Amino acid sequence: MKDITDKVVLVTGGSKGLGRQLASRFAREGAKVVLWARTQADLDQAVDELRSDGWQAWAYSVDVTDVDRVLEAAAKVKEDIGPVDVLVNNAGFVCGGPFLDVSAEEHQKTMDVNFNAYMWTMKAFMPDMVERDSGHIINISSAAGLSYAPLMASYCGSKAAVINFTDSMRLEMKYLGKKGVKFTIVCPAFISTGMFEGVEVPWWLPWLDPEDLADKIYQGYQKDSPMVAEPLFPKLAPAFRAANPRRLLDHMLTFWGLSDAMKEWRGHEGKK
Repeated sequence: MKDITDKVVLVTGGSKGLGRQLASRFAREGAKVVLWARTQADLDQAVDELRSDGWQAWAYSVDVTDVDRVLEAAAKVKEDIGPVDVLVNNAGFVCGGPFLDVSAEEHQKTMDVNFNAYMWTMKAFMPDMVERDSGHIINISSAAGLSYAPLMASYCGSKAAVINFTDSMRLEMKYLGKKGVKFTIVCPAFISTGMFEGVEVPWWLPWLDPEDLADKIYQGYQKDSPMVAEPLFPKLAPAFRAANPRRLLDHMLTFWGLSDAMKEWRGHEGKK
């Protein structure tokens, strides 16, 4: 097992949901946890809770879609705490509904938060990892990046981009002789954090508990797993997709109820 005592672990979207659970999971193993999110009040509450348990935690209010702010905050983290050893890109956004009905601004935000921000944080923190030939990047993608469904087209696209980008970066590090820089892609189905409130989950695709998922992600980090996928469906999705023609896949996803999943999506705000 890797000893992460006093290692610096930075989690984007770290004040709530899966990010908050991941911060706790690393913190209780002795890591110095740094939380990034936009809302200062949520960050303050999360840090207070972590510190009340005796763990090391810091917080910075950062809009991860703003590359200049990301670079500025990254330099501040290095100055205040030290170089980041583990980067967890967890910040996420979803807009549901027919593609043509969703505003251009929401589609843009989906790509900015779910994909572009991952590039900016990696651009900010990877130079130290490459210099030391040591570090680990955990990029939260989705089962939606391995498969597809209607009423969430830009979300599926952004999460598929994370997978290919991360795989490319992993191979690039090997190509450059930096085998100590590790990558883990996380592909969960629907997580019970509120982001997918109102979704009609098919019986074969159960809701994931964020605390349980955080444990599995941590185990994947410890094993240097290239991918953590939960539950069974995303584990099988790549082979299933490769082995079947698109028309058959469309039919099966509709028959199994996944095409209707986002029909009543409300999200955190409780409305479409």
